[in-house]
Amino acid sequence: MTKTEDLYRILLEKKVVTSQEIQRAVKGRSAGNMNKVYGIYIRRLLQAQKLVRIRRGLYAALGPLEKPSAFVPDRFLVASKVRPRGYLGFHTALEFHGAAHSAHNNAYIVVQRNDKFRLFSFGGTNYLAVLSERPATGVVTVEYAGSKLRVSSKERTFIDCIDRPEYAGGWEECLLSLEAMGGVDFDTLRSLLIESGRDLLLRKAGLVLETLRRASAYYTGASETILKKIESRSGSAPMYLDPKRPPSTLNARWKLYVPDDFQNILGGQT
Repeated sequence: MTKTEDLYRILLEKKVVTSQEIQRAVKGRSAGNMNKVYGIYIRRLLQAQKLVRIRRGLYAALGPLEKPSAFVPDRFLVASKVRPRGYLGFHTALEFHGAAHSAHNNAYIVVQRNDKFRLFSFGGTNYLAVLSERPATGVVTVEYAGSKLRVSSKERTFIDCIDRPEYAGGWEECLLSLEAMGGVDFDTLRSLLIESGRDLLLRKAGLVLETLRRASAYYTGASETILKKIESRSGSAPMYLDPKRPPSTLNARWKLYVPDDFQNILGGQT
């Protein structure tokens, strides 16, 4: 077995790799700096159609029967490699947790400003950076397909999605997906909400939890005690759920003007 074939075997196990990972994999062999790694190994594997370039510095290893023209990589693996310090969030996290109501062709990687990247597309998926200056509280590292990736926990996913529903497919997709997301720890969710200290976010969470508690068996654990704790941290001056202020009705408990069409998403549960 040649050194290139040996490297290919290693890359095939990882499936999606960065150029730095390839460089580490050939450490101790005949290659040294990145230019040599590319010239000696990556170029050969690309020419042999055993490797495909996803974007600069990011590659996927192809199986013996896979062709570059029809290859579709695992979007979770690709997203996890784009910015390792970021995390999979919003609708992508809903998909990862098996709760997304419908399939989307966007993959969202939540990053800090200095890790921002330009949108790119590959294999039918658009990979987008979502900027966030909030601490990565509630982000977990999990083993997935032989790699480690960072993804928002179910509790953080809930919070992120109701905070910025445009990245969860809009309110309808957001609510229908959250409705199907079992396993949320409501005490942890409450702690993360209170830690955020954001009045509007607390009210949104109270409204959505109260709505889902009536619509989904997964949310029966969102007790009245938890709702009251969230309510006690909320303000009293009315606010708008939607900043565009479409025709809305005031929800008396959460002091939120809720769009009229929002009330019909889960069968008029709000």
